[in-house]
Amino acid sequence: MRRNKITLILLLAITVSGLIATIPFAESYTGQKIAEYISSPLPTAPAAMLQGGDFPVSVKPLSGSLADGVASDWSGTITSIYGAYSVSLVNGSRLDDAWLLYFHVSEDVHVGLYNLTLTQGSVSAHQSRCVWVLETWPESITFSQITDIHEPIGELVFPAFIMQSNFINPDFVIATGDIVQTESNARSWAYLQYAMFNLEYPSYLLPGNHDYSGYGGKGYAMYGGKLNYTLVLGDFVIIAADSAENGYFKASQISWIESQLQKYPDKVKVLGFHHAFLSSEYEDDLGSTTGGYIDADWENIDDLADTMYFTWKDAEGNPLPVSKELLRIIQENDVRLILNGHVHRDMIYVVNNQHYFVTTSTTGGGLPPESRFGSRLITLDNDGTVHLDSYAEANLDNPPNNIPTGMVAYTYRSANDFTGTAVSASVENLLDMDIDEGRLIFKVSKSKPIGDYVFVGEQPVRFETATTDLGYVFDAYFNVEAKSSFEVTLKAASDTSRPELYVALVAPYQPETPTQVMLTARDLGWGIKELDVSYSINGGQTWLPVDAAIEPILNGDLYKDTFPEVDVIFEVPGLLNGESILVKAEASDYAGNAASFLSSDLTVPEVTTYTLSVESTPIDVDVMVNEVSQSTPYEAELTEGTITLSVPQKVSEGDDEYTFKEWSTGSTSLETSVELSSDTSISVTYEMIEPSEPDEPKESGGGIPLPASFMFIGVIVATLLMSLRKPRLS
Repeated sequence: MRRNKITLILLLAITVSGLIATIPFAESYTGQKIAEYISSPLPTAPAAMLQGGDFPVSVKPLSGSLADGVASDWSGTITSIYGAYSVSLVNGSRLDDAWLLYFHVSEDVHVGLYNLTLTQGSVSAHQSRCVWVLETWPESITFSQITDIHEPIGELVFPAFIMQSNFINPDFVIATGDIVQTESNARSWAYLQYAMFNLEYPSYLLPGNHDYSGYGGKGYAMYGGKLNYTLVLGDFVIIAADSAENGYFKASQISWIESQLQKYPDKVKVLGFHHAFLSSEYEDDLGSTTGGYIDADWENIDDLADTMYFTWKDAEGNPLPVSKELLRIIQENDVRLILNGHVHRDMIYVVNNQHYFVTTSTTGGGLPPESRFGSRLITLDNDGTVHLDSYAEANLDNPPNNIPTGMVAYTYRSANDFTGTAVSASVENLLDMDIDEGRLIFKVSKSKPIGDYVFVGEQPVRFETATTDLGYVFDAYFNVEAKSSFEVTLKAASDTSRPELYVALVAPYQPETPTQVMLTARDLGWGIKELDVSYSINGGQTWLPVDAAIEPILNGDLYKDTFPEVDVIFEVPGLLNGESILVKAEASDYAGNAASFLSSDLTVPEVTTYTLSVESTPIDVDVMVNEVSQSTPYEAELTEGTITLSVPQKVSEGDDEYTFKEWSTGSTSLETSVELSSDTSISVTYEMIEPSEPDEPKESGGGIPLPASFMFIGVIVATLLMSLRKPRLS
């Protein structure tokens, strides 16, 4: 039994550690060498397997040398919001300077993306978002394509894409290179990795030429992931290839790609690499190249000279023969999708009505004229049919034709962390595109039965539930029309409490200086729905509105989508003499409760008061409060700060006398101090002085009292005299 308890505690600890990797950090995140120990799987190339399946792990020894250990030294655990599960070791072998281990995932593991913790002896290594568990292999796949994040340039754009795509909920995302601006820039990797912690589905990244800027690709390999790899998903195979910094493949690279394609002859094939094969720079054509349907044959590749990107035809080393080989293996192996980036513009070419060469604008990198940040949403059936999103379908040869980034946003309006019995959410879709089965994730408390939870407001088209050690997870799916919004609450309890409103200055007020004001709205029930804030500087004659919209905060250091408490910070211009600052606010929650607030003049230093109560026992006494005499029991509102109390040593009541004993704080001094920073009660105790024993009463004739020795002599004399008076006997 004790072993079972220890195991449960460890699993809970691992679950919490895994969840920490997916929540916003209070301080700036530091980039990690993700491939330092575990080189596969990675958060940038997760391992995909079915429930009840196996997955490989390549890991360096964590303790001792490779020769010192055995495979059975290793164990593993996968964790996510859906729980913690042990994965069993199937087998392992030594491979160069690392272990190649195979782990088995049980059939009862919930589908989803998991963190992996490996343990060798007493030492552990952690890898986030790297194990992808599916119920069955898909008959079609839907994925997002993004490219050219260029962190830290993409500090604001990449998190906005993550939020938008989290709701759209593709199967996975492929990022086709230029992930960072410079691989030697530590902030680039910190921004990238932190943002990816918030991505709720698998991500597959490959390098671009900027990812070779600094360490020749070694930095990318350590912080970003693999340079070349193959992903197999049932009937589909996706090959991620490295076009490096020169922008084309060497002959050896072509041979590797062809070997991977030939290894899976019956699968639907996708090839991704950074440098666009069919496209050009905006500076070269000033936007005249727009993509479209073309016919081409690898044997006549010269016919594509005006369409190919220059690195595939003109670069040093004359790669044109290699380009011809690339087009040959694409056509001979029926590669249906070729995904590219690099040129920072949208370009779709459909070759021979069969091969889709898709190039996408950036998710952070610089934009040419008439371009926008965006992504693709591509569906590929297991018969090879390609379905583009509605933006691409409607404007295939009329760029820009991506899905614009930052057009879908959501906020959770109450604590979405398994602690509450209600979570509300607000969703806005500004796209010119309907979203089918957009996903929200609700994490609620187990303090109520799962059957008590119901949706109020917008109803999901379907939802799935999972019970974990931390609480319940509801994956809810909603259909959302273009240019629309909705609100929804998942709740198991009613809410009758009104929102709470507070206001304070960010810094002390200075005359004729701009003043920052912060209003805080909080709701511990279903969450804040609407908030209106305004201020006045003329005593309330006119009121100026403040932007109090509840919107997500998305940047390189903070990804915040949950707001049980809302802070609205605004600036009031410097005031003239006689002007004041008044703030008023109104708030309502999702249960219909409302609250209003009107401040006093914020330019006047606020005096904070608290209640001080002083009692004495067993009698009332006079107490000096800051040198002012008061009588107990005493209670008053006093300004916060240090309060001095003193009492007399002795007091009397009637014939009884009392002496001071101690204060309730334990102090035995007649004078004591209280730091009044909240409502405070203090008492003083006295003890009764017991009267002394009285002397025995004495009889007195009123004369001078005789000493005892004299009295003793008198008794003897009296006795003798009496004896002399007795008659003699004859």
